[in-house]
Amino acid sequence: MQRAVVNAMLLASGIGTLLGIAALSSALFFQAYLPHQVVTAPVYLQYGSSSNPYGVAPLVASRMKAMQDYDVSVTFTMPRSPANLDRGNFMVSLHLIDSGDQNTVGARADEFARSHIGFGVSKVLFSSRRPVLMPYVDPLVSLTSRVLLMAYHLLSSNSQRHTLTVKLAERVSFGKDSLKPAAAYIEVEAGQDIQIYSTQLTLTAQLRGLRYLMVHYRLLTYIVFTLLFWFFEVLFMSAAWSAWSSYMSLPASGSKFRIRESAPGDATDSGNELEHDDGDEDDDGDEAVPRGAFKHGSSPLLKRESGIKAEETFERSLADIPLAGAEADDEDESEEEDGKRQIVSGKGTSYSKEGAETVRSRVSQRFV
Repeated sequence: MQRAVVNAMLLASGIGTLLGIAALSSALFFQAYLPHQVVTAPVYLQYGSSSNPYGVAPLVASRMKAMQDYDVSVTFTMPRSPANLDRGNFMVSLHLIDSGDQNTVGARADEFARSHIGFGVSKVLFSSRRPVLMPYVDPLVSLTSRVLLMAYHLLSSNSQRHTLTVKLAERVSFGKDSLKPAAAYIEVEAGQDIQIYSTQLTLTAQLRGLRYLMVHYRLLTYIVFTLLFWFFEVLFMSAAWSAWSSYMSLPASGSKFRIRESAPGDATDSGNELEHDDGDEDDDGDEAVPRGAFKHGSSPLLKRESGIKAEETFERSLADIPLAGAEADDEDESEEEDGKRQIVSGKGTSYSKEGAETVRSRVSQRFV
């Protein structure tokens, strides 16, 4: 009972430990496999150094995942000034750069903004160029809105701001980790007169397949992954335990069994014993008795010798009783000793069997 309780406690503790490891493994897998849904980076536009304002936004490679589709957009916060309203259409260009050295990205971007030849040693992974237009507002509608919402326009400064979002790319993916962009170059092709409060680059992950399930059904997916990890842990642990048990149950190499013969006068001479021996078989120089004659329970010779010994013991206990006929007893004893010598010298032969039967018949006649 105590052993069963100990085994049950060990089993429960092992299962609990494996379940904890499975839960931790699932959490680490979620963290490593799921991308950030939204990756944002501020863009600081540079004015006066080239014909158009431009900016470089550094991208953290660890926040982006390979083989994942992203939508790229840039957001401008602009005033509704006459200069912007009169600007009309203008272009915005995007270049995703693979640059290992962040210190030289600014210099290469400045050269590109002036010459538009290239980024030098940096490799351009993706390029896009899209048109932009400030939304048109009818003057009568604008005047009516100002009159009706005068208090809002007077107290809030956000009423004079407009947020303009431009989609520059859809479902852009990168095959390998080494091809993920390190920086983004953005240029507003509207001249130096364009007025912009702030600019921000946004990469939105377009999830599908397993990543979609892991985000929108997070708890259910986490439980399923934990149970799967736990199942395979128990399976491999059982296989390893079975292999170890099978290995430990194997006998030592070179060991074998041999038959040990009992001495004629041994008290345990009721059969032959099996002895475990790591060495080679002993080769005696004397005449060996055939092993077929020493099968346990099947040798009539051993049974007959056991019977003769029992009768001899009984005869010795009654030897002192009769006083007359001592000479006859001496002759019988000498004949019995001769018969025993014939039995011992004729082990494994037909003579031993005949001698044993003769001695047994003589002893029996004596008690008649």
